[in-house]
Amino acid sequence: MMSKLRIFFLCFFLQFLPLFSQDQFFGTSESQFRDKIKTVCLDNGLTVVMMKRGTSPTVALYIKFLVGAVDETPEEAGTAHLLEHMLFKGTKTVGTTNYEKEEKYQKQIEVWGTELDDLKLKIRDLTSRGETIPRSLEEEKETLERRLKNLIQLQDEFIVKNEDSYIYEQNGEVGFNAYTSQDVTNYQIQLPNNRIEVWAKIESDRLKHPILREYYTERDVVIEERRMRTDDSGAGVLREKFFSIAFESHPYRKPVIGYSTGLPFLKIEDTKAFFQKHYTPDRMVISVVGQFDFAETESIIRKYFSDLKPGKPRPIQKVEEKSFPGEKRFKVYHPSGSQMMMGFLKPPYPHKDNSSFDVLSTVLTSGTGSRLYKRLVLEEKLALSIGAANGYPGERYKNYFVFFIKPNEGAKPEVIEKIIWEELFKIQETGVPKEELEKVKNQMVSDFIKTLDENASIADLLSYYQLLYGDWAGLFNQYSTIMKTSSADIQTLVPTYLTKDKVVIGVLEDVRKKSE
Repeated sequence: MMSKLRIFFLCFFLQFLPLFSQDQFFGTSESQFRDKIKTVCLDNGLTVVMMKRGTSPTVALYIKFLVGAVDETPEEAGTAHLLEHMLFKGTKTVGTTNYEKEEKYQKQIEVWGTELDDLKLKIRDLTSRGETIPRSLEEEKETLERRLKNLIQLQDEFIVKNEDSYIYEQNGEVGFNAYTSQDVTNYQIQLPNNRIEVWAKIESDRLKHPILREYYTERDVVIEERRMRTDDSGAGVLREKFFSIAFESHPYRKPVIGYSTGLPFLKIEDTKAFFQKHYTPDRMVISVVGQFDFAETESIIRKYFSDLKPGKPRPIQKVEEKSFPGEKRFKVYHPSGSQMMMGFLKPPYPHKDNSSFDVLSTVLTSGTGSRLYKRLVLEEKLALSIGAANGYPGERYKNYFVFFIKPNEGAKPEVIEKIIWEELFKIQETGVPKEELEKVKNQMVSDFIKTLDENASIADLLSYYQLLYGDWAGLFNQYSTIMKTSSADIQTLVPTYLTKDKVVIGVLEDVRKKSE
């Protein structure tokens, strides 16, 4: 529910938008933000962005690391996401009743678990080549499985599950969670402002003394998560196939959750090495948003995080995706409703054309009045829904502008595709009328203002832009560029990027209908 102040501001702004310079609006907004923000960089490279706002005595605390699936090798695929899970398993003091006694079991589990994985890989290799599995290997595998199971049971006596969650609950937490994307890994929470030191103590301990306990159990959890979200999901199968074909060389082609054939063999030592390599303060941003004292909060963060050791310089990504002329088409079959994806390679932020794609996305698919929604859903009744995403699956490198379509029963994908091309070529030829463009921009500004109504969403955005682009003000620069976008800018996108010799089109057909 919008605050009265935001309702007033939004109505005021939208009413008088034509009278104001759009650059002036975002410049003023950034200036108002800057007056409330303090940015601190510690000697070890850790950046802290703090913003005072609101009247509630609470704070949103976000920690982001510049590491995601894009930073993995194919052999490591899924490690960033698995590591996110593992960092909730506690430390030498959290999540255990007695780590000195627990430690011997943890070490043995790591040794025998790794040996079991190697043995399973050997058996898989022999099987794939049609060779007979020696009985001795099968017996060794059974022995190791029993040993690992017994060790896990012995260690379990010392484990206090979800102790960090319990501590935070006792201190009034809201939204304690994490996520991993292609570009970043994020840890978040909201707390009363007199509990910032509790947060700093827990989170710094998580980074200094993580224990990857329950590794093999949690790895199985992730394998099951992948099965539910990808293998058993039509949308998941289509999406994974789309990017594996769309990206021929760039690591964006890998799924964040990893591959079903690789997840069962992710090694704990490799996961530890991944943590040491990427979870360093020079690739880390903390954002604090709410009611708090700047000096006191900075002092707490320095006390708990300043002794984190910076990492080695990470080389610039060598492989850049190159789009060869020629369309790419594919089909997948799955027992779920038919779906389509249609995408085009494009430059990332802060390239000027990136903002033009944001506007194009809104013109074509945002709301019932958008062009493709009106044609495909309301008029032709060919689709249940259509949406577009700019900057997919990540925003650090070249990415895709993608349409997601759910066709109606019996609708032919080629007819839907034809209408999409018609609307794109119409924009190329006649552009977007001034009145429609202003309406779209007003809608985008309205959506932008809504995101600035909660401490959590602001903390998320500030940390994201600071981490990826080196300055939280990029958030406002992006919208300033959007407001400058002209009809001619949008028209230029079509012949430059949205052409038939650069398109990737994927169609999911319901395998149940194929067998009828």
